Amino acid sequence: MADRHAVAAMRPSTMSSDAAAGPAEVVAALQLLLQVEYLQSALYASTTAAVGLVPATDVAVYTALATLSNQQRTLITEALTTRAVLPTPSPTFDFTVKGAFPGFAFAAGQYATLQMLSQIVEDLGVRTYLGQLGVLSTDKAALTTALAIFTVKGRRAAEVRRLRGKLGWVTGNSRDDLPAFAQPVYDGEENVQQGSVNVVSLAGGFGEAAGATQAFDEPLASAQVAAILALFIP
Repeated sequence: MADRHAVAAMRPSTMSSDAAAGPAEVVAALQLLLQVEYLQSALYASTTAAVGLVPATDVAVYTALATLSNQQRTLITEALTTRAVLPTPSPTFDFTVKGAFPGFAFAAGQYATLQMLSQIVEDLGVRTYLGQLGVLSTDKAALTTALAIFTVKGRRAAEVRRLRGKLGWVTGNSRDDLPAFAQPVYDGEENVQQGSVNVVSLAGGFGEAAGATQAFDEPLASAQVAAILALFIP
């Protein structure tokens, strides 16, 4: 999973459009990544503080997710402060997603909803990082930090999907059984054109179009990420 993400991250179609990005764009990219880290950290902080929410078989996974989220948030925060930039503060998040998950309160018996939220925020994290790598390519230190986090994001996304009995990767633009509000996290994943290559032509006998979309993740633009984040903010 991580290797697939790393290859996708460096393909020319991702890296070329922002080749002339300057310091202001780099800072904006880091601030956007930080907002996603805030979202993930808040979700897992509330999860690990809850009683009876996560079954014993999965506690270790969610504990690791909380730890990793805190570490990654710290790394992005440090990337901003070392550039003499004040990190944008974290908003307060609504994990009912404005009523899409009515009554969700990190309570016992709500594990299925938590799993859905985990899949949404983890898949969002992968595509957000992928979308900012081209901007960060002008700043070697920032790019190195983001790439190190990005590969872990891929493994995290695969793990939470498999906990739900799903494939560890996205097929087409399918949101699986997630609510409709999550669709923007998956829109665009049906792309089969990578650079000058139509990947369907390479996937004969291996799932054709479905296999071609599974082989690559697609970036989300900054505006798309901001719109998705807004769903979680009261």
